[in-house]
Amino acid sequence: MRLALALALAALSCNSAAEWVMVYDNGEYIAYADPDTVSKEGHLAQMSDLIDLKSPQSSPYGRQHASSTAHSEFDCQNPRIRTIAFSLHSGQMGDGDLVETVAESNRWLPVAPGTLLNVLWQLACSPT
Repeated sequence: MRLALALALAALSCNSAAEWVMVYDNGEYIAYADPDTVSKEGHLAQMSDLIDLKSPQSSPYGRQHASSTAHSEFDCQNPRIRTIAFSLHSGQMGDGDLVETVAESNRWLPVAPGTLLNVLWQLACSPT
């Protein structure tokens, strides 16, 4: 598990090398995914994504950020997702200073139709 977390954090620190593909735009942010980071084991898949805010926002701790990167695990049998690694960045597209980081969460979130999580789940869980 530590190796998986280390690899996820390493992937998040290499944003400039990522092949971000726009997957969602809701007016407040544009979401990107990196299909090259999809890995599957059984009914679980993992993938990295990036949220680029159209205007900076404050985190729950009051820190300004312009983008976030995440590496998440998706349950392809039961539509749900959990975060493996999550970072807030001061600049657009994951650049700038690292504002906050969050390590692995054991909490699964349901994936509702028509949401960004559903778009990411479909991409991560699609047959290759």
